[in-house]
Amino acid sequence: MDLEKKAIANVFETQHAQVKDLEDIPSTNSDSNSGKQTIREQYAKLFHNLKKDKRFTLWSLYVMSLVFGWGYDAGLSGVAIAYPQFRATYGNYYAEGDQYVIPAVWQSLWNAASTIGQVFGAYLSGQFADWKGRKPLLFLAVFLSIAASFALVFAPNLPTLFVSKLFLGLSVGFSTAIPPLYVTENAPANLRSVLSSLTNIIIVLGFFLSSLTGYGSSYIAGQWSYRVAFLLTFLVPSLFLLLLPWLPESPVWYMKQGEESKARVAIIKLFGPQVDVDARIEVIRAELEVGQGEKQDDSQGEKQSENAGGWKEIFSKQHRTRTLTSVLALQVQNFSGGYFANTYQTYYFQLIGKTDSFALTSISSALQFLANLVAVCLSDILPRRKALIGGGCILCVWSLIIGGTSLAETTNTAANTALVAFMLTWSMLYTASIGCFGWAVAQETAAQSTRPKTISFTVVCQQLTALMLSSVFPYFINPDQLNWGGKVMFPFVGAEAIFLLALFFFQPETKNRTNHEIDTLYANNIPPRKFDQYVVNGNVVERKGAEF
Repeated sequence: MDLEKKAIANVFETQHAQVKDLEDIPSTNSDSNSGKQTIREQYAKLFHNLKKDKRFTLWSLYVMSLVFGWGYDAGLSGVAIAYPQFRATYGNYYAEGDQYVIPAVWQSLWNAASTIGQVFGAYLSGQFADWKGRKPLLFLAVFLSIAASFALVFAPNLPTLFVSKLFLGLSVGFSTAIPPLYVTENAPANLRSVLSSLTNIIIVLGFFLSSLTGYGSSYIAGQWSYRVAFLLTFLVPSLFLLLLPWLPESPVWYMKQGEESKARVAIIKLFGPQVDVDARIEVIRAELEVGQGEKQDDSQGEKQSENAGGWKEIFSKQHRTRTLTSVLALQVQNFSGGYFANTYQTYYFQLIGKTDSFALTSISSALQFLANLVAVCLSDILPRRKALIGGGCILCVWSLIIGGTSLAETTNTAANTALVAFMLTWSMLYTASIGCFGWAVAQETAAQSTRPKTISFTVVCQQLTALMLSSVFPYFINPDQLNWGGKVMFPFVGAEAIFLLALFFFQPETKNRTNHEIDTLYANNIPPRKFDQYVVNGNVVERKGAEF
């Protein structure tokens, strides 16, 4: 513990550059001087920091753009099944409903293929990110995506379709784990809240464009109706590849390898020539020492701990609470019902007799995208706990209404209209709360030294539960199976309530907190739900007296 406190003190001494950045804009408001700021002052400070670190912000937007594949792939799964020609090409004729239906087992495999690939991709990201670096894995993700997309477009049968989707999911796994890691581990504390919130907005953008593509190509006759949608999976990876050779490797990774000279060059490329390189180097060094509980030999940059950065470390006494919190932040997304309301929207709209199902999905995704934009703009204003837990409670109420409305007959026009309205607004509220802030909490909670494996483990856990859901959903909503429809939201209410209760006790308030402050609060055994009641001065924690 003495070693850890010494390292924390080192962080405080060396993070003066970041603290100074936070105080660059003077305030004339008395609340600001007492630690409270008006909304106007907070936005002024945010825009100042975005302008000051403009180059890093642009690089972050570029790196995060690769996460687009998750959203587009998820939207594509639901949209493809809704294409009549897709079902006619790969499905069987269902005489009772006078329509073609993809067999439930293959529908499960179609949805599960991407998830299985993402599980392995996320795991391999954690396994190799600290060995080979971040940039080689980004190259691998891009090439895998392009190859899998080509196979997907021309798949002649369901087995080939499954394998193509599996490899596309593998690329998405890399694309989802590495970009948030790269951005979060290098972001200054005063920009981390906004930049970590980009993950979900890029995912939603992918979902939004997949719905627009689905709507547009639904007017195309024949097999190219769904092939055009598949074809656009080439777009973002191909554009991303154009700039990838010039992306600098992560300075944090260079420091973990003891290559300080390369880290200095990477910092200048990321932030520009005006950056205080010495300050950034010292901040990274001190954060790694705190997270690993070890001392570094400054002359050689060699680590003295053999197990530092291993998988066991994220479950150690020092880090297991933080790992659990990261996992819960993404699990609540799955168990709130988002999988049904997003992935199966188009198909379900058709099942309840809506002829404009593709247009409704486009409206839904547009509302989600706009809601996510608003959430990102408020990410430096809204507390993490209230945004995630409070938003989740509102979603529980909406889920009950959706489930209750689904009890009506499908011939009930008024009930169907209400159901559509609540599903559209549910998706919007989900994206603005749990969808956006769940990713921010998952990324910010981890320590610097364990962040690669914590993020990878969190994504793996999320995808494993998504795999379970994708396997059982077709049996619940297919017309030739249970045909539950929106009634599946009832079980999600109970599941979500359990996860929200757990988050109430384990989720810390990380908004605008430096890694030093988060480490110090955890090191002093402050209950995570009470983080916002304390301030950190050096390595000393003082209570503010404010209540949650």
